[in-house]
Amino acid sequence: MTQIKGRVGGIGLGFDLALECIGNKVWGRIGGISNGADVQLERHGHQDGDPRGGHISGRVGGSVMGFDVVGICSAQRVEVRLGGVTLGEDLRLEITENIATGRYGGTFEGKDVHLNLHDSTLEGRIGGPIEGKSVRISSDAPLEVSALMAVVAYKLLEDQNSHSQGAAGV
Repeated sequence: MTQIKGRVGGIGLGFDLALECIGNKVWGRIGGISNGADVQLERHGHQDGDPRGGHISGRVGGSVMGFDVVGICSAQRVEVRLGGVTLGEDLRLEITENIATGRYGGTFEGKDVHLNLHDSTLEGRIGGPIEGKSVRISSDAPLEVSALMAVVAYKLLEDQNSHSQGAAGV
């Protein structure tokens, strides 16, 4: 069993990650009791020598307020769709050595991702210096899985902020 624990975002405006990887499953919780979401993902083909890389699929959150995760999650790249065809966003990361870099979202509205793994600690940033979020995660899971979970936490924070602003009339 491996664990992914840490935080995406600051003390007041962030989410904790408490996830476990057992076999080909990634499960646990991102965020708190009322504002967080359960994670239930499964990897396929990453140990079977699949030439396209390992596939990952599953759900984050519930059936109404959650989103699907579907795509490729291998030691060289992460290419997944977070959400559905209409309202979802793409994540594309390149994995080299101990670094995961790429983009979450589109060309204009998307966010850059830059994460470094050093001594089982994944650190970096998703988004720019002003509106982005810092990442600090302790993990013995593969880099591609930890990086994917950091972006999933970032998406949950974005979704929560957009719902809060809508409710406040902003």
